Amino acid sequence: MNKGEPDEAPAVNEVVVLNASTVEVRWRDHPPSRYHSFWMRYHCHCPQCKEPHSGMRHTHACDVPTKLTLKTSTIEEGSLVVTCDEEEHQIRLPLNWLKEFSYSPEDLKARSAQRDVIHLKGDIESFDFGEVCQSGDTYFKWLQAMDDHGLALLKNVPCENGKVCEVGELVAPVFETLYGKIFNVEAKDKLTNIAYLEVPLEYHQDLPYYESPPGLQFLHCIRLDSCVEGGANVFVDVIDVAEQLQREFPEHFETLLRVPATFQKIHEEKELGVSHYVMQRPHITVNSENKVTGVFWNPQVEGPLQVAEGMVLPYYEAYFKFAELITKSKARVVYRLEQGECVTFNNRRLVHSRQSYKTNGGVRRLQGIYINIDDFKSAIQVQYLKRSPGRMVKRMGNQCYS
Repeated sequence: MNKGEPDEAPAVNEVVVLNASTVEVRWRDHPPSRYHSFWMRYHCHCPQCKEPHSGMRHTHACDVPTKLTLKTSTIEEGSLVVTCDEEEHQIRLPLNWLKEFSYSPEDLKARSAQRDVIHLKGDIESFDFGEVCQSGDTYFKWLQAMDDHGLALLKNVPCENGKVCEVGELVAPVFETLYGKIFNVEAKDKLTNIAYLEVPLEYHQDLPYYESPPGLQFLHCIRLDSCVEGGANVFVDVIDVAEQLQREFPEHFETLLRVPATFQKIHEEKELGVSHYVMQRPHITVNSENKVTGVFWNPQVEGPLQVAEGMVLPYYEAYFKFAELITKSKARVVYRLEQGECVTFNNRRLVHSRQSYKTNGGVRRLQGIYINIDDFKSAIQVQYLKRSPGRMVKRMGNQCYS
């Protein structure tokens, strides 16, 4: 889907060629924007350079001259039209598109601020499952809650086997992993995953040994007998914790940016077969502004640290401090799922744990699924385009640089 441009072009006072390679557009209601000749040439919107319907580029990188000296710049029919000495081609760029994608320092800063996350605090925002299915407004608010806070709760979800798949598909296709399309969380004698025990689970994100770990995680409580005690889930905004580490312990923060941990899943399991997943990556990633864009944390699946000798001590000092901050974080929500409830949360932005529980002869059974983070990002951005033009999704832990 290609986003169409608005009909009315933004007002421009004048267009000035500042030098051989830069054009400045002086907007009537906005600070000026400057554009480089190569940037303009490569993004030309004329039919020879860009397919009008799909928006896909026809221009090949090798077709652009190695030197472009600006000659003329004019406004024609809502577009900036530019020519250069080195070729006869007319570069055409719609003014509304130019303004939307201005890369002036002021505009980059403003767009970056829009993506800053709203840190997790207080209760989970809850929604009735039936209303989410029937009301476009409630559906939007549910997605928005997951974008803003990384967490939401659905109530009155039918306690049917596999129903969680239907819930997930309200957002996007279910993301299948080595555990299949649906995974069950229930106490077992012979475990294939520590989640199947009644003991407490340490804070973690699921499947960090994948190159692209699951984005959203949905957990649906389909049976909870009255005799079951405990088992509350705890969610912590790990982006908030990483930012705290950055402010208070910058040396430790820099260490966790540089030194790669080892995440692995190496096992021969009767149900799943042989698995051998190994991924080395730093615990934290940032963008060019040094804002946190991703965190990877799961002590239960960490393999042996494989780094240079001089990095071992700094790594563990930083690692233990980060673990301490996660444990003490106030950016948390504690909630015990009841039968018929489904918690939906961003696995890339939150770490989660579970308090111990006792079945006392009863049953506590949850079913879960995953949604790819890029599919969720697309789904909520489409909603914003319909309802709040100009609004952008928050940073959601998928390492996107914006």
